[in-house]
Amino acid sequence: LQGKNGPCGVLAAVNAELLAQKGCPPPSAAATEADLRAALAAILWRCASADAPAGAKDSIAQEVVLARWEGAVGGPIVTESFAADGAASVAAKLAPLMPALRQKGGVVLLCYACVLTRGVEAVRADVALDNGSGPLIAGPHALCGTELMTLLMAGRARGNVGAYGQDGAKVTWREPSPFGLLSRDELETGVPLADPLKSPPLPVYVLHGGDHFTVAWIPLPAKERFEARVRALFASARGGGSGGDANSAAAEAVEAATAELQAAPPPPATQGAVDLALWNGLPPARGLRRLRLRGVSDGLAPAAPAPPSLTPSHWRLSVGEVESVVQAAKEDKASLPAAWREHRYELSLVTKAVAEEDVASAPRPPDAPPPTLLPQGPPPAAGEAWRCASCYNSRFKTMCFGENPAPAAAACKFCGQAQQPIFIYGR
Repeated sequence: LQGKNGPCGVLAAVNAELLAQKGCPPPSAAATEADLRAALAAILWRCASADAPAGAKDSIAQEVVLARWEGAVGGPIVTESFAADGAASVAAKLAPLMPALRQKGGVVLLCYACVLTRGVEAVRADVALDNGSGPLIAGPHALCGTELMTLLMAGRARGNVGAYGQDGAKVTWREPSPFGLLSRDELETGVPLADPLKSPPLPVYVLHGGDHFTVAWIPLPAKERFEARVRALFASARGGGSGGDANSAAAEAVEAATAELQAAPPPPATQGAVDLALWNGLPPARGLRRLRLRGVSDGLAPAAPAPPSLTPSHWRLSVGEVESVVQAAKEDKASLPAAWREHRYELSLVTKAVAEEDVASAPRPPDAPPPTLLPQGPPPAAGEAWRCASCYNSRFKTMCFGENPAPAAAACKFCGQAQQPIFIYGR
């Protein structure tokens, strides 16, 4: 569970790994501490074995570093390094650390372990390959960066999650991950995400909405879930250090999965639609929900691959374009909870300041369709609630969303700028 902004990316990656290892279970399925331990071990093993030759990752011992608090949470840490020859041996070493990893500060310990296992200099080299400079966690609100996400997903702290490199050619370095990533950045930049991220081995996805990470998955029928679970178990048990305990645990889990398969009811038919489960761990919207995508014939089919080279489709922003959808009107959500097409929405429009910052984008060519521009609308009445566009447009850095509740002054209570040139109005 997430208590506040910041660790959502790390938690989403851990949850996605756990869901993939359990073979995309139904939302009602319970996860044990052993399941969580196996997920954390798999992430650490990827960090340890990222540079091992292809096909030999499970046959060459790698150093893994674990971290724990020396005293109080947030104080000095103590590290322990050991030679591991597979995820199962890492999971065995994690057992005594699980109470600390499950409590406050546990996400920080996992991040320490991943960075130290990969190696600080190796992480810096990874980041530099895509012209990044860090940090992996950005202040002042400790937000998870792309490099940290790729370290968790693929064992390398690369900042580029797109399908193309700086030269416009498709990337070939992408390490496979058991789960995928979908991001609104693809819509905003026009650059497709890397093919392996959009078509992972199992239908589990970390969702990046710009300022928040969640996790979604397609619950699989029992037969497919059983097969995926067996593959994950025996992949974890490979390696000379897995030992009898790991093999016994794998056998017990296979037996349990077999019983589940025999007792499972047939999956509901959803012709022309795909049902996904969505977990959002951040209050106040924390909850497990179901999403139904209509007009989809096969939700398990791989996504169409990105073209061999990048074709630009994102052009320099114009004042009045939709920068983002802020939220639906609360009264509409309350009266029409499932009819999102009937809701009114608060929109953030591109301001002059935002357009001037978009200097890296190419100008829109004359033959490209013009953007849809919306009028700003009249200013709010005196004392009426309003939202500061200047604060909202910098929300990813400050986590301030610029809300000025009624009775509101004519100047923003956060940044002090006058209302008239910077307000957002319209739904």
